[in-house]
Amino acid sequence: MNSMMMTIIVVMVIYFIAMIAISWMGKRYATSFSDYLSAGHSAGIALIVGGAMGAHIGNGLVVGGGSEGAAVGLSGAIYGLGCCLSYVFLAFLMNKFVYQNGYMSLADFLRKRYNNELPAQVYNVATVLSYLGILGSQLMAGKALFEALGLSGTIGVFVIAIVVFLYSQISGLWGAFATSVIQSAVIAVGIIAALIYLLQDDAWGQIQQAMAAGVVPETYTSIYKGYDMTTILMLVIPVSLSIFTDQCSYQRICSAKTEKTSLAGHLLAAAFMIPICIAPAVIGMYGFVKYNATGNAAFFTVVLNVLPPIFAALVVTAVIAAVMSTIDGAFIAFSQVILNDLYRNHINKSVTDEKLSKMTLGLNVIITAIGIIFALNATSLVGLLSNTYLFLCAACLVPFLGGRIWKHGTTAGAVTSSAVGVVFCL
Repeated sequence: MNSMMMTIIVVMVIYFIAMIAISWMGKRYATSFSDYLSAGHSAGIALIVGGAMGAHIGNGLVVGGGSEGAAVGLSGAIYGLGCCLSYVFLAFLMNKFVYQNGYMSLADFLRKRYNNELPAQVYNVATVLSYLGILGSQLMAGKALFEALGLSGTIGVFVIAIVVFLYSQISGLWGAFATSVIQSAVIAVGIIAALIYLLQDDAWGQIQQAMAAGVVPETYTSIYKGYDMTTILMLVIPVSLSIFTDQCSYQRICSAKTEKTSLAGHLLAAAFMIPICIAPAVIGMYGFVKYNATGNAAFFTVVLNVLPPIFAALVVTAVIAAVMSTIDGAFIAFSQVILNDLYRNHINKSVTDEKLSKMTLGLNVIITAIGIIFALNATSLVGLLSNTYLFLCAACLVPFLGGRIWKHGTTAGAVTSSAVGVVFCL
């Protein structure tokens, strides 16, 4: 084993231990089931920023951004910038509405708006199915990363799943937020430090030389000319609209100390994410120009062949952090939807918080097992991830927006729109 691989493994192990230790420190914020779901309504700006960034900065944005950068140039950052835009929408169109009404999920709004359980349960079922896909796809990303490093992909899936399970179980939403703060910091430092190192090594000059020589198209350094307008809209609109139906967004808003805390936190998250979206695209561009590498290899080829060992270790850990930061919120979302909204509200209304807290353990074990099965058997990461977002929007977006905008919207209309959306999606 060479010195670089040893450095990478040591940094990853330290990182895994740190995530569990940080979560252990926050046990007091999950003494009851309600606190487990809401972080005791004590989240400050740092936790909101970390939680928001962690929810969006997954492997698709980091390694996928590098892959797209290699293919089309700087426009490969468009999807990530769409993620940033989604939090601007959330801050100005959702924050006040969700916080002042105390909606812990979209189901709470749908139940109140239509005075009927059916639209709410459609959302709950759609959320469970979509989050299983998201969980599986992120574990698939972890598997691909371990394999790219020459390690066992299967072991990678199990290690990442177990570590995220442990720290999410220990302190609930607070643990997910607190670890996301560290994860977001690791991602920012690792990716941006790598970009600075490459720019100092004249990476941008080499990209421009390749463009002048006709090796890459003239649009390669344009932020928007690498795609046609239809593609740009397809990359930006779905992720921007998905914020209206995202379970984690509702819980994150309600967890904030104040309405202004949530507003400021999400706007800051959008701003902080911009350089993190651009950096992977540039790394991928350099990977193609320097090594003729494409796909995910464009990102990892640069990391493993150009960067010094400690920088490479930081970037690899940043990619793992991106994977884990997307997974942790899913565990809390499952507890909200399955245990709180379905079980407590409809199956056992007298159940105590103490019993629900114990039930989270069994639920999270089951969810972890299903996610591992998905990751080890699915064949397309991008297909699995994109289809889960498409399915959730198809089932829930129109009942939400229609319910808010059109006062004559009915239960029948809401459920029918969900059915039509799902059939069209399938």
